[in-house]
Amino acid sequence: MPDEETSQPHVRVTLQTIYDKQLDNEMLLVRTLERLDGLSDLPDRLRSVETKQAEMFWVPKVVLASLTAGVTGLATAVFGLMVK
Repeated sequence: MPDEETSQPHVRVTLQTIYDKQLDNEMLLVRTLERLDGLSDLPDRLRSVETKQAEMFWVPKVVLASLTAGVTGLATAVFGLMVK
């Protein structure tokens, strides 16, 4: 039996050790909350980026396609009236 006692490591946990670990955990929680706080306006920022991309890429393409279709339709109608 004495061999078993000497082979087992002894760990001494004091109140100070527990207190230090609790402080470490609280600081980690504070840092995590600070990072998450910066994400609170993420949906607004994402919507803003999507709007800017739509204005830069999709809106001009749709306008150009509509204008082209209108001009082509008008030219076809005028040509159809001239042929009759």
